[in-house]
Amino acid sequence: MNLFKNLFSSKTAEPVLDYKKAIVFVDYEHWYYSCRNLFHIAPDPITWRKSLDEKYNIEKMYIFGDFSNKGINEGLDKLHAISNTVISTQQPNGRHKKDMTDFIMLDHIYQVSAEDHEVGTYIIFTGDGHFQSVVKYLIQKLGKKVIIYGVTNATSNRLKDVATEVYEIPATEEVIQSRYQMIVDNLAYVFDHENIIPSFKSTVAAVARRNEVPEDEVAIALQEMLEKGLLYRKERRVEFNRTVKVLAANWDALIEAGLWQP
Repeated sequence: MNLFKNLFSSKTAEPVLDYKKAIVFVDYEHWYYSCRNLFHIAPDPITWRKSLDEKYNIEKMYIFGDFSNKGINEGLDKLHAISNTVISTQQPNGRHKKDMTDFIMLDHIYQVSAEDHEVGTYIIFTGDGHFQSVVKYLIQKLGKKVIIYGVTNATSNRLKDVATEVYEIPATEEVIQSRYQMIVDNLAYVFDHENIIPSFKSTVAAVARRNEVPEDEVAIALQEMLEKGLLYRKERRVEFNRTVKVLAANWDALIEAGLWQP
């Protein structure tokens, strides 16, 4: 009697989630355009994939984007190297609409989650607040762990608030190093304009203004370049009996560092 009672009263067993297993969804438009516009650098999907493989067993990786435009399509080889599922969201009429990429990506997340009953971790690379609802659904309804990756200064706070974990790239060190090239370009411009006096302070202001980036990031990068010997200070005569310290480029060191091509 007890055997039959237990059989009929028992509930269907909940699926056991394996949190080492992960499925990845990437909004490559967010990654590419945010890195380009904010930091003037290109994404590095291969290094990122390697970092994920060190922590998780990746079951599947879906990458979404409209690759019809020049620039973003130059990274396709790298994307195919890390995933065999790169999904083009280009519309038949040729018009680019960012919301379409979000819509297609969201649809895939819901479809995959309906069929998957074992993978415990979902990794979503996006900065768009539209994904807040699906993150809540995955965590609260399905018991998933949801990790958000987004580009620094381009990721919705609402999205970050609901995720299990959040990582923003590039990291602070990479952000600072992305300013190196801006500084080099500015000094190359100054080299051809003798009327400009490139002091530390004026260089910081000019680079920040021209590239629309924070002055503190430029200042940190500039100091690092001086410490590394990529730049140096020298005296420059501005009047008969007056000199000032200005910045100068160590072109040989910049060439060796890959920051300048003669």
